[in-house]
Amino acid sequence: MDVGVVATHISPAKGYGGVSVTAAVLTKAWAEQGQKITLVAANESMDGPLVSKDVRLGESVKVDLYSCYRFRRWGFGLGAIPKIFRLCLNAPVVYIHGIATWPTTLAALFCVLLCRPFMVAVHGGLMPEHVALIRRKKPHKWLFYQLLTLPTLRRAIAIHCTSETEEKGVRNVLGENAKTLFVPNGIDSREVQVSLYPKAEGITICFLGHIQQEKGINAFIKAWLPLRRPGDQLLVAGRSVDGAYFKEFQSLLEQAQGHITYLGYLERNQVMELLAVSHFLVLPSGLESAGGMRENFGNVVAEAMAAGRPVLLAKGLAWDFVESIGAGFVFDRTEVSASATIMWVQHLPRKTWDSMSRKSRTYVEQNLDAGKLGEQVWQALNNPVNDCMVGQLSEGSAYE
Repeated sequence: MDVGVVATHISPAKGYGGVSVTAAVLTKAWAEQGQKITLVAANESMDGPLVSKDVRLGESVKVDLYSCYRFRRWGFGLGAIPKIFRLCLNAPVVYIHGIATWPTTLAALFCVLLCRPFMVAVHGGLMPEHVALIRRKKPHKWLFYQLLTLPTLRRAIAIHCTSETEEKGVRNVLGENAKTLFVPNGIDSREVQVSLYPKAEGITICFLGHIQQEKGINAFIKAWLPLRRPGDQLLVAGRSVDGAYFKEFQSLLEQAQGHITYLGYLERNQVMELLAVSHFLVLPSGLESAGGMRENFGNVVAEAMAAGRPVLLAKGLAWDFVESIGAGFVFDRTEVSASATIMWVQHLPRKTWDSMSRKSRTYVEQNLDAGKLGEQVWQALNNPVNDCMVGQLSEGSAYE
């Protein structure tokens, strides 16, 4: 029987970012190894509902989409109930992308009730600062976590983590004995072309991601604006999910007097074009502490490095090592530190940039190969040690 995969959204769905892409990359990697998979996900996409033929993951992958409506971000749709129940009933093991959404919660509950082994990739949902933010400002969501999310996670054969910070967050809420699998997200670098040094008067930095506080883009702009030179450019791509924060972003655009270009949502080929005309990618997640950092890995970092683009990153993500391998710069989560990094890259010699570009691509090819990393997850998924004890479902949180 096919291994089951459950995701809230699945690429090429537009507007749902890294989790949908990661689900597609991992499933495709398994399919290329000849594995048989059934995938259930919502048909939600910004451009209109997907149909199964839109999701091209390989001939050995059966894609089963259900209609999504009302709470689209959480993948709500009653059609998910029979599809996910059937999947959990028939699959020998289930891999779940994400937590606390409609389909991922259903999948975890059904797996527990049916005594079906399952693994969960939490995809940033238990990052320490994010959990602290939920406990402080979202009591209803925290109650949902305590009643459903955390008890089912304790029943998983393993929690798939992609960074040390994420693994720490998992252990904070599930206890030090939580069963975790530490494997970073993979990327198919065959699909990413290395671009030459951009021909521009100054330095062009790009940002790819939602315009929201936890991404830290407004704080980075505030650090960049006083330092920009006549030829410097900041290119921002992504959709807005926070009205008040986006209004502040628009105000900063006006202050930049044409030196910041907002491109909105981009298709994948347009993302590659954006990277090609940029010298660096920036990911300042956590620069605004009130947002509660949720970035567990940062797929855009891997894509940028695959394209030969050095990266500028806030400390505390999965990429604190990039300076040590000569592939980018890491700044403390303060505007002062970000400013210092901006000034540094403004005067970076071309020869140094070329070296950083080569090292970025090399790292991705050697360490983030989707096939090799996917095989590690597959082996852990299909060799489970699972104690089926339904009574554990009532356990509370490690937080008291």
